[in-house]
Amino acid sequence: MSFSIIIPLYNEEENVKILNNQLLSAIDKINQIKKSDFEIIYVDDGSRDATFDNLKKLSNNKVKTIIIRHKKNLSQSAAILTGINSSEKDNFIFLDGDLQNDPDDLLNFIKEFEKGYDMVVGWRKNRKDNFLTRTLPSILANSLVRLFTKSNLHDHGCAIKILKKDLIFDDITWGDFHRLFAARIMDGGYKVSEIIVNHREREFGNSKYGLERIFKVLIDLVFLKLFKSKKSSSLYFFGLFGLISFGLALLSFIIMCYLRFFNGTSFISTPLPMVSVFFALSGVIFFFISLLTQLVLEQNKTADKSLKNNNTEIIKFNIK
Repeated sequence: MSFSIIIPLYNEEENVKILNNQLLSAIDKINQIKKSDFEIIYVDDGSRDATFDNLKKLSNNKVKTIIIRHKKNLSQSAAILTGINSSEKDNFIFLDGDLQNDPDDLLNFIKEFEKGYDMVVGWRKNRKDNFLTRTLPSILANSLVRLFTKSNLHDHGCAIKILKKDLIFDDITWGDFHRLFAARIMDGGYKVSEIIVNHREREFGNSKYGLERIFKVLIDLVFLKLFKSKKSSSLYFFGLFGLISFGLALLSFIIMCYLRFFNGTSFISTPLPMVSVFFALSGVIFFFISLLTQLVLEQNKTADKSLKNNNTEIIKFNIK
C-alpha cells in the first residue's frame, strides 16, 4: 500500500517549513508503511508571496517530494488535480497547507482506510474557525448536501481525506470537486468512512474562502442532481446568474402573495406575476446555457486541452 500526499498551497509562505516538518514527523510514526511508499506533492497554485521559494528549500527531505508551481492561480481543485496527475502511488491523501489540519491524524486515517473503505474523510467536530463567517455557513451547506445526496457525513468541507486512486475519474472531478467530493463518491455507491480530526486555529496567513463558496455548493448540488456530468468554470459563471434569477423569482412571488393576502391587492393589478415568471424562466435558461456551453467545450476537447496547458505551465522538482 502506497500513498501520494497532495497539498495545495496559495500564499502560505509562513506555513511551508512548519507543515513539512510536521508531515515528516507524522510519517515517521506510521510504522506499518515504509517511507519509500510515500511521496509528498506540493502544488503552489500561483502564489504571489515566497511560498514557492520556501518550497524549493525542502531539499533535505528523506521522503520523495515533488514540488509543482502553477503559472497563475487556478483553484484548490485544480491544484489537487495537478497533484493527482503527477502521482506515482496507489492511493491519495489530501491535506490543506494552512496548518489547520494536523498531520498526526494521518496514522488514524490509514488505520481506518485499511479496514476496507474506499475513502476516509475528516470531521472537524471541534472546529477552530470564526463561527459567523466560516462555521455557520459550513453547517448550513452540510445540511443541504445531506438533504440532496446520499451522503450522511457531518463535514463535507474538511480538507483531509484518504482515498483509492481508482476513484478519480472524469465524472467525479468536474467543477470545484474538492468541496463535494465525498458526496459524489457516496452517490456512486462507494464505501466512505468519517473520523474526528484535530482541527487547529490558523496561526499564519489568511483564509482564501468567503461566503461565496455557499453559492458554488448550491450550484454543484443542482447539477449533481440534474445532470451528473463534467463541468467547467462556465458552470459557475452561468449557474450563478441562474441562482440569482431563481432567487428574484421567489422574492417576487413572496411579495405578490403578501400583497394579495395581507393588503388585498389583486394579482393582476401588479406586474409581479410576470416578473416572477420572467425570472424563473431566466433561471432555467441560464442553467441550460451552462450545460450547453460545457457540451461545446467537450466537442472541442483537443483545442481546449492545448489552451489549458498554456495556462497551467508547471515547474517540477523531484527531491529524494
